[in-house]
Amino acid sequence: MKKIFLISLFFALLFPANAEQYQRHKYTCPESQGECSEGEKAAIKLVNETYWEMLTERIKENKFYKFPWYWVYQKDVFNECKYTVAAKEDMPTHTANMEWIDVDICAKTTKLIDLGRRR
Repeated sequence: MKKIFLISLFFALLFPANAEQYQRHKYTCPESQGECSEGEKAAIKLVNETYWEMLTERIKENKFYKFPWYWVYQKDVFNECKYTVAAKEDMPTHTANMEWIDVDICAKTTKLIDLGRRR
């Protein structure tokens, strides 16, 4: 009986240690007055699936909040597929834009917007 208890305790402690970390992030939908629509949530999910590792790696040294904060904007009022997502770093006194991402939830595509110098 004692061996069964020890073996079950061993497995109970082993498996959660190998589990992936839950992806914690904040999101805001300014155009929806704070309550995000299903399309906006789908855009956030798509961005999170695609860029989570890159974004969290960039802000891993932030002592305030180590996860991205997504701001979602609908690109075209008449097209419910296209959104723009701003990935921001939250800090105690301000926020910093990390990336702007074009998202098409119908085609399930994402594309980083290049804000470099234009010639």
